[in-house]
Amino acid sequence: MEKEIEKAKAIPQGFKRRLYLVALLTEALKPYDIRPIVVGGAAVEFYTLGNYATLDVDLVSGGYERIDHILRGWGFTKRGRYWENVELDIAIEVPDSELAGSYDKIIEVEIEGMSLYVIGVEDLIIDRLNAFVYWRSERDGEWAKQLMALHEGRIDWRYLEERARAEGVIEALNHLRREID
Repeated sequence: MEKEIEKAKAIPQGFKRRLYLVALLTEALKPYDIRPIVVGGAAVEFYTLGNYATLDVDLVSGGYERIDHILRGWGFTKRGRYWENVELDIAIEVPDSELAGSYDKIIEVEIEGMSLYVIGVEDLIIDRLNAFVYWRSERDGEWAKQLMALHEGRIDWRYLEERARAEGVIEALNHLRREID
């Protein structure tokens, strides 16, 4: 794995390097049947093709102790909620072990023969809508709208509407959809 970490250092800092490192971590966790899922800002960055910028990666995953062991072995330091590696310019957080959404909607992304997993776009939109409605985050409303516009043709609208109703954000969803049209 040392060779792959050195390869990560050669990738220009940013989005591609972070995705490569998550794919490496996912690969290292396979023997333990642990499958981390990219969520939060890194997922928004993925679905907006880099238009959203974040410096950390949020993962939903079980196997916290195993992740800790692997990341420390790769030179990461645990600081508060994050594992940080200054040389690789990345911080990783595992805020939860259960996905807020459907495991059936997760997408698999291949990077150099390795896989990583990203929350479904519908569940990511719900996450942003919740922040928009309940935290009054206009910025998250804009990101929800951008995600809907970019992925309009592949979104499972029935599922998205059902989740929005269940989360109490259906009015916000409909309002933002009208703005897109």
